[in-house]
Amino acid sequence: MKKKLFLYSVLIPLGIVIIDQWTKFSVTQFFNVPINICEMNLAPGKYHALSGPMDISLVCNPGISWGLLQGDGDFKRWFLTIFAFLMSGILIYMLNKTEDFLSKISFSLIISGAIGNGIDRFLFGAVTDFIDFSEIGFRWVFNVADTSITCGVIGLILASFTNKKNISDV
Repeated sequence: MKKKLFLYSVLIPLGIVIIDQWTKFSVTQFFNVPINICEMNLAPGKYHALSGPMDISLVCNPGISWGLLQGDGDFKRWFLTIFAFLMSGILIYMLNKTEDFLSKISFSLIISGAIGNGIDRFLFGAVTDFIDFSEIGFRWVFNVADTSITCGVIGLILASFTNKKNISDV
């Protein structure tokens, strides 16, 4: 049991956080801007068209997903940073209590995303976003951590329909 908890609460999140932070670093290097561009309060406005529906746009997001809670402010920065790490702890507790694979992997994905974006907020005051599908009408720019959170939430919703024991019973 301890090995599985270590896998879901440490190894998987660590792998995804490394990929998330590496991709954010790589995008800043691609655009030849410092990694702390968001901390410097610069609106980078960098854009690179790719063939296909996806482009790369460098965006500093001081808010949360879907463009909510926009605007700068130290209180919001530190509140969201602390909230991300506290929620990660709560999710690890819930992960330890759940038994099915889909819920475990879903909690693991959400933990990964919360930590990845929490690191950005802690270090730079905003989250670095760069995946852009605006050519097909999706107006939000996002990153690997956001994708991890979204997949995790979808997984928990699916698990709630397939599990015999309800997640709220945890």
